[in-house]
Formats: sequence, C-alpha cells, structure tokens
Amino acid sequence: MMTFLRKHKIKIFLITILGFLAGTFVGFGSYLFGEKTYYDTVAVVNGHKIPYQTYYALYNNALNMVRQANNGNLTEEMSKRVQNDILKSLVQDEIIWQQTKNYGIIVSDEELARDIQSYPYFLNDKGQFDSRYYFDFLNNMRMSPKDFESLRRKQLASTKLQIFIASSARITDSELKALRKLYPGTEDNALLQMKMNEVLNNWFENVRQTTNLKITMEGKN
Repeated sequence: MMTFLRKHKIKIFLITILGFLAGTFVGFGSYLFGEKTYYDTVAVVNGHKIPYQTYYALYNNALNMVRQANNGNLTEEMSKRVQNDILKSLVQDEIIWQQTKNYGIIVSDEELARDIQSYPYFLNDKGQFDSRYYFDFLNNMRMSPKDFESLRRKQLASTKLQIFIASSARITDSELKALRKLYPGTEDNALLQMKMNEVLNNWFENVRQTTNLKITMEGKN
C-alpha cells in the first residue's frame, strides 16, 4: 500500500509544493542512496537529471516549516526525514512524468496558468491572483519561474496519470466482503480507496522495476 506524505503533520508544506497526490510508494527505501557522481544533480532517472537546485529550494523551505512547527527545534532525524521525503517525491514525480508521455497525457499552458493562479499563496485580499505575491514567493523559495512552472507541469501531469491508473480499480463482491471482515467498521468507499491504492502501487512498482535510477546527492546538504 502507499503511504501518502499528507499522513504526516510536518508535510503540509510539501503537499502544497510537491503536488496534491505526491506520495511515497512501497519500494522506495535505502536503495535510493548511492555514490555521488554529479555536483549539480540529486538523481538521474532514465538519463534525465533532477537538479540539485530544485531539491535544495524545497528542502530548505521545508526545514524552515519544521522549525516553526517545533518552536525552533530541529533534530537530525527530522532533517533526514524531510530530505528523504523530498528526494523520493521528486524521483517519483519524474518517473511518473516520463510515463505520462506513453499515455498521451499533457498539461496545457492554460491548465498550468489556472493551477498557479489558484494558489492561496498568490492571492490578494480580494482573492485575486497577484504577481507580486508570486514572485515574492519564488524569491523566498530561491526558484525561478521557469523551474517552478516546470515542476508544477510535471506534477499536474503525474496527478492526471495517477488518477487514471487508480480509476481502473474494480472491487468484486467477494473482495468487498473479505475486506469488510479484515477492516470491520470501515466504510465501503474507504475500502475501494484501499483497492485503488493497491492498483496504483502495483502499477508503479512494475514501472520502477524497469527504471534506470541513480541517486547522486549523498552528503550534499
């Protein structure tokens, strides 16, 4: 089963920035970390490099959020957890993004613009998009508009594909009965969600098995 980042209280910021369905799939473990071979890269997925600059912008801001949530306290364990979650999310997004091309999934400029203009961070007191807030936010994130918009385009396409794959889940009457026995008191909709998660996770695991992945960031923070 999948463990979504949104399950953890300190991940609220990551959910907003890394995508609404950005999750950590089973199989993302210690194998992620390997020898550092690129100075400007945290990972290489099927030959495509994930920039260290993108990772660090997210990592640094997430640490600030963790500090605020813990009255300025930040343990090494917290730091490692944030580091691992962001790295896994970026790798996951890239893997799924590459798969979106096989399914013909695209994100138009109009869709991307609507997504960005709907961010609460970028709205003024009247609920309207304000470019000043947008650029202030990116300045604080230390990200360029191009990098941020590229990241969001990938995440939106990945979300579309995840929804498409998960929607193919079907649960038979016998499966539903078995799940009701295993999880008494759980609503049928929640049981169906569990089945969808299983389908999505199995799909991702199959894709991951054929992915050429190299993590190159160890020791960079």
